[in-house]
Amino acid sequence: MNRDFWIGELGRLYQRSSEAINDDDTKAVRPLTSQFNENLEELKDAFQDNTIIQGTDKVEPVTEGGSSSSRGMVTFSPSRIREEALHEIRSRCERMANSIGYDLPEQRKETARQNNMVMVSVESNQTTSQEVNQEVTVESIQNTISALPRPPEQKEQLEEIFSEFESELDDEQDESRLRGLIDSAKNISEDVASQMAIIAMKHGLTGVLFA
Repeated sequence: MNRDFWIGELGRLYQRSSEAINDDDTKAVRPLTSQFNENLEELKDAFQDNTIIQGTDKVEPVTEGGSSSSRGMVTFSPSRIREEALHEIRSRCERMANSIGYDLPEQRKETARQNNMVMVSVESNQTTSQEVNQEVTVESIQNTISALPRPPEQKEQLEEIFSEFESELDDEQDESRLRGLIDSAKNISEDVASQMAIIAMKHGLTGVLFA
């Protein structure tokens, strides 16, 4: 297969991982991880002078199992699916695509209609049905920021925005201010902005989605 095929696979993997994240589809972790790692090896062969691609690591689908002993008792910790692997696949596809000037496809139409953040529908009885990814954490957002293919000053700005966002969540939880911080983050990275919105919604702050 030629190089264009493997470049195109970045777009497909980005889209599939985005869909799996939105659908909370943990069954997709293993096959997508396998496909990403295969694609990564092919891209490394095709772009041997690209430092971004050469410096990209494979994604692990599961944690390592282990055992520990205490007072003669041995405890075994089984391996588990790494749901954060989906975020790693998406961010690494974005990073590599940007490094070679490849435009990734848009995310699902449902997500795009909500400013590429989350799916929300307000029902007639004023209850809100949400589809959010329960595995988004402060740590996963920080990891996403660190992996972004952005200049250091933009990443620093994004870290400051997220720090203010965290402080606001711990303080007054002003939805208009949180929405403004999400919009500011979106100017740098839609992926980070969408994860910030999910964190807000997990706090019950659905108003961050509406102007």
